[in-house]
Amino acid sequence: MLPLHHVAMPQPPRRPFRPRPPHQQQREHGTSWEKSADWYDRIIGERGSELYQAVVIPGALKLLSPQRGERVLDLGCGQGVFSRALAQKGCEVTGVDAAPTLIQKARSYPSRPPVRYLARDAAQVDDLGQFDAASAILCVQNMEHLDVVAAAAAKALKPGGRMLWVVNHPSFRIPRQSSWGHDEPRKIQYRRTDAYSSTLSIPIVMHPGKADSESTVSFHRSLQTLTACGFSAGLRLAGIEEWYSHKESQPGPRARAENRARKEFPLFLALLWEKR
Repeated sequence: MLPLHHVAMPQPPRRPFRPRPPHQQQREHGTSWEKSADWYDRIIGERGSELYQAVVIPGALKLLSPQRGERVLDLGCGQGVFSRALAQKGCEVTGVDAAPTLIQKARSYPSRPPVRYLARDAAQVDDLGQFDAASAILCVQNMEHLDVVAAAAAKALKPGGRMLWVVNHPSFRIPRQSSWGHDEPRKIQYRRTDAYSSTLSIPIVMHPGKADSESTVSFHRSLQTLTACGFSAGLRLAGIEEWYSHKESQPGPRARAENRARKEFPLFLALLWEKR
């Protein structure tokens, strides 16, 4: 669950990021958001960030199309923002997250009807019964063994069931490998991407500049590698959408270029899967 924000101003060129071997990374960086639960809750809270409210939730509800009375499994639910949105549609929702503190915070927010929240790994859902649909909203990039999670979730789906993944766009929003640039002579804002095809494990420091800041890991996968996890679980791709920022720049010398760039480079990729 990466924080939702629009990538900011141009950054100077950087040396290519060379990830450490996985066994070294795991000693220093974990995939759980447990240590950053309080900080993350301050950012997302009960309703989610502005992008959550304006882009992610409406788009996810439209594409997944949850129906009243359906059983829905919300993987990596965090503090339950999307779980509660599903409940408001009349669904019977089970939200799971590996961070117990985030589950506690999810339970502290009101929901009608109530949501069942469980502190457990997204790969351990095989004993929760059968679901009509499942969702994984902005958490797939924090799952190291996505193929295992996809297989477990697929088993939890009824035949014909559907599952929605929403991720930071893997072509344009790669931590430490993508940034904005501005071409002054041409008056355009462009998106720089320094790596794409390689599968990367990228440490994310929660509080840059703060001594002993906790960190987590973001797992970048190309579109081919990402979808292979779903295909290997026996799912078929039933829909794909790219979602853009809703924001507009304040009047200024670069406003036109910034607004154009927002419409050219999507923030999120949504993949709708169906169980055969």
